[in-house]
Amino acid sequence: VPGLRRTPEAQWVLATPASDVLRLRAESHPLHALGPVDRLGLLPLEYRELPAGFNPRTLQLATDLMKASPAPPEDKAMLVRMALQRLREGGYRYTLEPGVFGRHTADEFWFDRRSGFCEHIASAFAILMRGMDIPARIVTGYQGGEPGAGPGTWTVRHSDAHAWAEVWLAGAGWVRVDPTAAVAPSRTGALQRLHASPVRS
Repeated sequence: VPGLRRTPEAQWVLATPASDVLRLRAESHPLHALGPVDRLGLLPLEYRELPAGFNPRTLQLATDLMKASPAPPEDKAMLVRMALQRLREGGYRYTLEPGVFGRHTADEFWFDRRSGFCEHIASAFAILMRGMDIPARIVTGYQGGEPGAGPGTWTVRHSDAHAWAEVWLAGAGWVRVDPTAAVAPSRTGALQRLHASPVRS
């Protein structure tokens, strides 16, 4: 595909927005690991830091979860599980019409609205992770699709767009975590496609 390039972090980027049908030949390597597995110091700071002055309640939640963890401080996987449990049991919901968020987006998600779509959920989760000293990043792409016309082909549309998170755990490297699956299992487990909302007069 003209204009398609691969970044050093294995992200495929088009030079211009896709406005027509594209045909790609792709191969999946789920067990491939990219980046350091054991040395935290080799990770870019952009995955470990947060800007000052934002989301104070989320940072306090991070502190509270670390204090409440029954595991040793170095067991970051336990903190990830605790955050996912909060999403499953805390009355959070998935919606394509969450309204406009303000300055403290993660605070609004975790404590006020308790609703959002995959990008809200993934970003709030990543902020909480970094607040607990767990490197985290947001990944955007596609999930789902439908079988294409030929054998071994799939049709993927913009309505299959999705966002999730990756956390860095010592000994494992980057690990995929989909917090939306904790909030709305049907959105990810059943590969539910996004549907446009009806036009309101």
